[in-house]
Amino acid sequence: MVMRAIFIISLLGCCYFNCVFGQQTGKWGDQGNGNYRNPIIAADYSDPDPIRVGNDYYMAVSTFEDSPGVHILHSKDLVNWSQIGGVFDNLVEVASAFSWNQMKRYNKGVYAPSLRFHAGKFWIFVNFYTDGFWMGVADRPNGPWEVYPIKDKYGKELRTSGWTDPCPFWDEDGKAYLASSHPGSKWYGYLFEMSSDGRYLLDADFEHMKVRDIVYQYPDGGTLISPYHSSEGNKIYKRNGYYYLIHIEFLENGQGKGTYVCRSKHIYGTKSDGTPGEPGNPGNYEMRRIDRHTIGYVQTLPGQGGLVDTPEGDWFWIAQFNKYGSDGRSPCLLPVTWIDDWPVIGDNPEDGFGKMVWEYPKPIRSNQIYYPQGSDDFAQDELNARWAWNHQPHEGMWSLKERPGYLRLYASSIGDRNESFFSIPNIIHQRHMRSECSIVTVKIDISQMAIGQKAGLANFNGGVNYASLEVAMDEHGRRQIIWKSDGDIILGDYLPDTYNYLYIRSLARFDNRQNYQYSLDGENFIMIGNPYYVKNGNYRGNMIGFFTYNNVEEKGYIDIDWFDYEISNR
Repeated sequence: MVMRAIFIISLLGCCYFNCVFGQQTGKWGDQGNGNYRNPIIAADYSDPDPIRVGNDYYMAVSTFEDSPGVHILHSKDLVNWSQIGGVFDNLVEVASAFSWNQMKRYNKGVYAPSLRFHAGKFWIFVNFYTDGFWMGVADRPNGPWEVYPIKDKYGKELRTSGWTDPCPFWDEDGKAYLASSHPGSKWYGYLFEMSSDGRYLLDADFEHMKVRDIVYQYPDGGTLISPYHSSEGNKIYKRNGYYYLIHIEFLENGQGKGTYVCRSKHIYGTKSDGTPGEPGNPGNYEMRRIDRHTIGYVQTLPGQGGLVDTPEGDWFWIAQFNKYGSDGRSPCLLPVTWIDDWPVIGDNPEDGFGKMVWEYPKPIRSNQIYYPQGSDDFAQDELNARWAWNHQPHEGMWSLKERPGYLRLYASSIGDRNESFFSIPNIIHQRHMRSECSIVTVKIDISQMAIGQKAGLANFNGGVNYASLEVAMDEHGRRQIIWKSDGDIILGDYLPDTYNYLYIRSLARFDNRQNYQYSLDGENFIMIGNPYYVKNGNYRGNMIGFFTYNNVEEKGYIDIDWFDYEISNR
């Protein structure tokens, strides 16, 4: 549907928006008064897995189809986080479907990685949902990372589909293990024996594990340790002589939705006679939920996360609510109290259950407030670690060096002649930070656009929904403003030939309503298009970023001068 409409307004921040408040509000993270509000990051940093190394904290998160795969964050206080890098720089090495000219990994790719520090190195383990078991190792958390496909006991790469949410564990006796789950009709959790270098699963056979929807058997498919349907989100810890195996049940078919803590003095559980369980012959675990289960269960505490301690011995839980807002599955930070060697998550423990905290004192005092996403003037020779690409980028079609101080994006063609937004190569983006008010303003040099080229700014999720404001050059060399959203199109004015720069602004409020504006001078902005509600899709929250393409001829480029990201969250 194509419409034509245009409105002129004066920009007064987000004051024309009415905010809607609930338990989660537009206020989040460090409040500057010694407290923080959950979520600690109101953005799609899903499946968080935190660790501590000395006085530093690191966290790995899911990236699905994005490149680089697996983002790493750093913090000094567990509340303020910066994005410092990614693990898988070249996803095409994992599968060609990640390439810019295929883009077939929406709702797939990186699910729930685990980050660990062991033997003086940083380790990442991840199941690419359609592309098997992988691991990475690095001397520094920001890389460079050496990445490898994990192999079975015969040395064959475990490029199996359907496995997810792995977690490694190295015991004091030198033995190593890996937990992982297999979603499907037989959706259970397994524990594998692993080589100390993380490169091999010693009780895995590719030929056995490539079969879908069966109960896998030792010694070719690990040991079934979580026979509860929809078991995933695996984490393994050891404290005070107990092994803790944590998982979340995604559906009601097993014990009921929610997060469970299983413990034993033996990693394979304890048999009824008190002897240790063994590979292929496990014992039982004591088990507790982190929150109460009721009929019509609604999640009351965040799950699918990880435990982390401070040097002073305090413990915390960083995990997500599966509420699927525009900020995706954003991480929350909760205190942990150990009672009778059980981790009780939340505040004011009562009968073995804690309560959700929305505002709480910061675990560690600090004065600097910062965010993992933010503004960029593109003054560096290397791309800031806070950026990501939708699938693997088309190398040679972007540059920070050809015009210093600008990000240059060349127009690629789209294999999809229908010009589907989610087939556009080289969409570069950051995560939307859902706040009382979120404003992104960009300045783009459009003087070198070519006939047929389109370029602009877009809000989008994991392959389902989008809204964009673009400039398009027609066959006569005229440049027209166009608003698009999920198939709807609104045509704006043609731009005067004398203007070489275009300013685009995206404004969003906490209730997810978003609008676009544009300007030719950076001062007077024109609103175009309908309100769009930013949303999640395919387990991804909203993202915002640049794109350009040309399906007439692969010519033309844009130079992005700056990207300004303002939020109001305190």
